[in-house]
Amino acid sequence: MNLTRLVYYSQRNPSLSLNMEELLEVCKRNNAAMNVTGILHYNGNYFLQVLEGGRAEVSAIYHRIAADPRHVNIILMSASDVRERIFPTWSMGLHEGMGEETKQIFLRYFPSNNVNPEAVSVDSLLDFLQDVSTELS
Repeated sequence: MNLTRLVYYSQRNPSLSLNMEELLEVCKRNNAAMNVTGILHYNGNYFLQVLEGGRAEVSAIYHRIAADPRHVNIILMSASDVRERIFPTWSMGLHEGMGEETKQIFLRYFPSNNVNPEAVSVDSLLDFLQDVSTELS
């Protein structure tokens, strides 16, 4: 089985309600059953997610997300085979918000608080997510 890492960015559909606790529980349950791990960063308006696992499993989850009306303007930023997982311990870790500490971490990797997903490096996004994930451990 090839190990795959997929990174996507999307906007929250503001016309639909969103219960993050419920969403996270469903993600954890579904991902654990498929041996998929990762992290989701949600700042209230945008999602940035990394999925890691088997190619077919990651692809199936991504297609389900892409069809979910809670997401709009989805951008697939990267999908590639990798040697090892960056987020091996979570069926889905969640980092929410953009508090002062998160903003400081963010500004280490990006020129401003606003991310243009079409212009940023996936490596920088992964580094940012690894840094903020230490708050979740």
